[in-house]
Amino acid sequence: MSQNPASDCVVQPQEAISSSTSCYLVLEYVGKGSFGQVVKTVNIATAKDVALKIVTSEDNRASKRELKMLRAISALDPVKANVVHFLETFEHRGLTCLAFENLDRNLFQLLMDRQGKPLSLNEIRPIAHQLLTAFDALKGIGVIHADLKPDNIMLVNHQNQPFRVKLIDFGLSLHTSEVRPGLMTQATGYRAPEVILGLPFTEAIDMWGLGCVLSVLYLSNHLLGIRCEYQQMRNIVEVLGQPADHLLDAGSFTYKFFKLNRHYDYPKWWLKTPMEYRLTTGIEPKECQRALNNLDELVTLYPALEEDIQLEDLRAFLSLLKCLLHTDHEKRISPDKALKHPFISMVHLQEELDTSMYAEDSFDKMILQTNDSDEELTIQIEIEEEMKAGETPSLFHPDPEESTPANIFVSINILKTSDGTKDGSADDISAVNHCAAQEDSEENEEELRLVTDGPSVEEAPAKVKKSSLRRIRKFFSRAIRTVFRIKKKS
Repeated sequence: MSQNPASDCVVQPQEAISSSTSCYLVLEYVGKGSFGQVVKTVNIATAKDVALKIVTSEDNRASKRELKMLRAISALDPVKANVVHFLETFEHRGLTCLAFENLDRNLFQLLMDRQGKPLSLNEIRPIAHQLLTAFDALKGIGVIHADLKPDNIMLVNHQNQPFRVKLIDFGLSLHTSEVRPGLMTQATGYRAPEVILGLPFTEAIDMWGLGCVLSVLYLSNHLLGIRCEYQQMRNIVEVLGQPADHLLDAGSFTYKFFKLNRHYDYPKWWLKTPMEYRLTTGIEPKECQRALNNLDELVTLYPALEEDIQLEDLRAFLSLLKCLLHTDHEKRISPDKALKHPFISMVHLQEELDTSMYAEDSFDKMILQTNDSDEELTIQIEIEEEMKAGETPSLFHPDPEESTPANIFVSINILKTSDGTKDGSADDISAVNHCAAQEDSEENEEELRLVTDGPSVEEAPAKVKKSSLRRIRKFFSRAIRTVFRIKKKS
């Protein structure tokens, strides 16, 4: 066996790989998955980093399925839906290559980089929000991801956009119309009970997978185990409760894990002992340690919290986990309802926003999950699509009524960078700074007018973007009130 995994890569650094439209220069080997290898490349024409997945599996059906699903999710905005941006597919030396935007690292690698230190609730919340948004979008087009785990959740750029994530790897994804009872999918440890039992399943299996992922991020350990399917079902029964009898009655694989109760008392089904499981299946169950004996132990797992509001937030997180990890898929929370759950909406933190640094940090981390680069990427994607269609990008000839300084600046900036140059001239930068200063001045004047005069009865108050100065003043006023325990005047 080779000591260096990169030496087994089908392409090598500095090798050029060409498609019909682009040429990629291989920079480094990234990793290996079930169906292929991933290398980091640079698009020679645009100087942008691109991740290439080279399908090495002999099973062509796997690559065809993934390509089919990637084309399906191409209907979604990769920025708004928080899914990886698929660029193109082509063949190199008879192997299928899939080109994606280059991302940072996955959540499993993040936990490793933190030496196993779990994430805080304020770090978990924006991740949960983005993934729920992704699954809500996928549900809208009838797609099940079916392989959610920390490895398949990528940080976009952890340094510049902390905890901004995207969903990747659609190799096991399928349309809801393709589901059939007994179809085995999802990784062990993240597999929903309806899949284990051989029941029909829906997009709800992704909600179960999300509950498992969030628990891993908080515990830095697996809630249900990953080494053995029997132990996983045993942990589901002991930590979350045994699935209802009507589910066990309908499961194709129920007899693999359960036996009928011959004593005519409740429950109807009994979980097999490890010995009974081994005797009936011939499979030796693997030992695994459980992170919790009961989900409610989350509240008392860590030392005393600094603020009372943190305990309330932890209870909200526990409530969301219980909704995601409901053993009955029909009662499991859906993505759209989960987005309105108190842990995500932070309604319990709003009243404490002026007096609690924890609440302030909660809202700040939710705001910082996106920034202007997302809008720029959306614009870039639109321009690329229009140019591929042989059209002049609409942004380059805007409506005269909409030709504000901001719009003009965006057009100039994109034109400047489209030829590969990074910086504009000093005159361009001066003009941009002048426009920005003028906009800030107008915003401040509008804020002052609203405060002094107030909205008239006839017209609704305008929505005003907060200036940086105002945000700084508000932050320090909250900090002073928190330190000196000063209550805000009503």
